[in-house]
Amino acid sequence: MIGKKIVSQKNLPLFELKQILSERNKDGELTYEQQAAFDYAKKFAKITPAKAEKLLKDLKGIEGLDEDFITKLIDILPTDLDTAKMIAYRTNPNLDDEKLKQIVELTSKHAK
Repeated sequence: MIGKKIVSQKNLPLFELKQILSERNKDGELTYEQQAAFDYAKKFAKITPAKAEKLLKDLKGIEGLDEDFITKLIDILPTDLDTAKMIAYRTNPNLDDEKLKQIVELTSKHAK
C-alpha cells in the first residue's frame, strides 16, 4: 500500500462490490483485503443486480433519502417498519412513518 493514494471514494451496495471484485478476480489474483471483501459480498449480497438497479431507481425517487441511506437499504432490505426505523435512526432520523412504510413496501417487493 506504500505509495498509493485514494483517488476517489464512494459508497457501494454489496451487489455492486461483488460485481467489481468478480471482474477483478477474472483478470488476476485479488489482494488479501479485496478477497475478504469479495467473500463478504458473496455471503451477504441478498439481491440480484437487475432487481437492485430497479430498487435503487425507485428509492432515489423518494424525496429526502441520501445516498448512504439508500445503500444501506439495498444491502439490508428491511421487510418490516422496525428494521427500517433502525437503519434510518443513524442517517435520516427525521423520516416520517409514511416514507418508511413506502420504503418497506419497495424493499420487501424487491427482496422476493
